[in-house]
Amino acid sequence: MRGDRLVRRIVVLAAALFAATASTAQPIVAEYRANYEVRHDGRRAADVEFSVAAAGSGEYLYRSVTEARGLLKLVAPNPATEQSRVRVAGNDLRSLQFDYVDGSRKGEDNFSIAWDEAAGQIRITRADGTESLPHDPDLLDRGSLQVAVMRDLAACRLPGPYRWVDEDGIRTYRYERLEDQVAETGAGDFETIRFRQQREGSSRQSILWLAPSQSYVPVIVEQIDDGEIETVYTLTAIEVTTPPPAECSGFR
Repeated sequence: MRGDRLVRRIVVLAAALFAATASTAQPIVAEYRANYEVRHDGRRAADVEFSVAAAGSGEYLYRSVTEARGLLKLVAPNPATEQSRVRVAGNDLRSLQFDYVDGSRKGEDNFSIAWDEAAGQIRITRADGTESLPHDPDLLDRGSLQVAVMRDLAACRLPGPYRWVDEDGIRTYRYERLEDQVAETGAGDFETIRFRQQREGSSRQSILWLAPSQSYVPVIVEQIDDGEIETVYTLTAIEVTTPPPAECSGFR
């Protein structure tokens, strides 16, 4: 696989997995910072940091920073970053802005997405121009997607399906509950619930190991292609500054 494609795949997988929320009678967003080691085909490929922080007026910022390692550093010498700005009001969650910087020298894959309710548009801006889609408040981005996943889990609801948009179009993720397991990570051992995440029309899938004690932040993620584990994220450090949600006796 070409190095630039691998870096991009690592960033895309990361962004679709790691923003987290907790939901009570008045849903809140769990603010946290988590670090992961990423291995591809058994080799260390990157280090990733994810964080969620309040931005005031019911808005939150999800941010991911991916540092390529080894030979991939030649492809992406700078950190690849993603940031999602979302607004939470009661049970409503809305994407507002998404920005991606690819970490390469030229930044040819950089893009942004803006939800413009007043204009009735979602604008996708790339290096080669801008296109517009009809405004859809239920359409998520890669960061707010996981906010929705974590809100549902914290409210004892099974996740998905979710529709989200990136520079290539609209996608749908579906989820399947798997057997619970204990995850062994560099940050300790965690009781986890596990789900298979799969995009409609794709044979690729991800196995999410989510820790209820850490507001359902994933502590291990395995990306599977052609039946083989290809890329693995393993937690190395985590700080959650919001109390975890109440334990669920079952998901509905």
